[in-house]
Amino acid sequence: MKDSNAPCQKSADKLNIAFGEKTLEIETGFPVDVLGAFADYAPLSDYGIQEALDQCVYSESYSACAERAEKILFILPDITRKSGMERFFPSMLAEAEKHGKEVSIIFAVGTHRAVTEDEKKRILGGEIYSKYKDRLFDHDCENLEAHAFYGITKSKTPIFINKIYLEHDLIVPIGSVSHHYFAGYGGGRKLIFPGIAAKKSILRNHMLALDVSGGGRHPLAKAGELNHNPVHRDIVDALMISRSGRNFFSVNTVLDEQGRILDMVCGDLFMAHHKACEILDSRFRITLDKKYKSLIVSCGGFPKDINMVQAQKSLDRAASAAEEGADIFLFAECADGYGNSYFRDFFDLPSSKAMLESLLADYQINRQTAFNLRTLTERFNVRLYGSLSEEDCARMGFQKLNAPEDMLRLLKPETAFIPSAYSFLFG
Repeated sequence: MKDSNAPCQKSADKLNIAFGEKTLEIETGFPVDVLGAFADYAPLSDYGIQEALDQCVYSESYSACAERAEKILFILPDITRKSGMERFFPSMLAEAEKHGKEVSIIFAVGTHRAVTEDEKKRILGGEIYSKYKDRLFDHDCENLEAHAFYGITKSKTPIFINKIYLEHDLIVPIGSVSHHYFAGYGGGRKLIFPGIAAKKSILRNHMLALDVSGGGRHPLAKAGELNHNPVHRDIVDALMISRSGRNFFSVNTVLDEQGRILDMVCGDLFMAHHKACEILDSRFRITLDKKYKSLIVSCGGFPKDINMVQAQKSLDRAASAAEEGADIFLFAECADGYGNSYFRDFFDLPSSKAMLESLLADYQINRQTAFNLRTLTERFNVRLYGSLSEEDCARMGFQKLNAPEDMLRLLKPETAFIPSAYSFLFG
């Protein structure tokens, strides 16, 4: 997929850098190119949202699907991912209630930590949280007994999915579509697998991102690649095997940097997601005519920089715009620190080479994420401005930036600013 009318390149010497839930204002003293400046897209109207729910891709309308269902399972993203669902989820619940359907809600945390009660209120809104509190379910990938087994994929991935999936006949995953650094694209099918899959399944699926014979990342396990991506193909295989007896209504949103819905595609689990990916690329995939000697990079603020597991995805995107050995100044608050212990502890190993050898012998999900980050900090001079200590920065290969102004004397003449690296795919 390639961009057709992606946002244009601009320049500025006064930068507004999203950092957590704040904005930092920096003057560079000279103009720098701005990559991925959001075009002035209008948010999707209420009419447009309802039209997406009614006129679907290879599917009946949501109303018709809900009417035929007996039990409806909504699968929602955790606090690290926005979806724009506050604009349409209340009406979807009301439609299910109108038809007298039993409703359950589960959060697709995969291997992430559990969603806290305060976060559930923030995601759902207080009214929905209070009304459906008894129908909210947590996913624990570590508890294999809480999962049903459906078979094995062609790539030898065992298919264990939370038993709540087995208990419902209409599955409604809701999420925003984004570029994913090794699964190609987020959203859609990923909310089910790995979103509510067992750790045993997730480990095997994610290991397909490695090229054992080549000794590194699989060349097709990358952002923006679906058709030949081994991770994505395995997800599709797992869902085709496990889908018997269930209907699906997939809700896929395309968001701007403020979390506003720009477009929305609903319907078939795979085809609606594929169409949403094409829309995403048309707006947020950019082909550059040059690479830069220095980059100023913001993830786009909270929740994209909630921890380093999330923030490294933005660095991975931005790297495509940098010359080898370039200086990169990454602004990521990381209020939750590293993100998890598997990721943190893997930096005890001294190099990406040592990490890869360990991964091939004993694969763990967030160890691969640590490996990916270490390859980036070895390729580039990356300085991090955030809440992590100087010691933590050094363990990951960063140099700590103590104040935003400290970068000014280090900027090269060919510098670019990426205000929301998580939202764009370059190259």
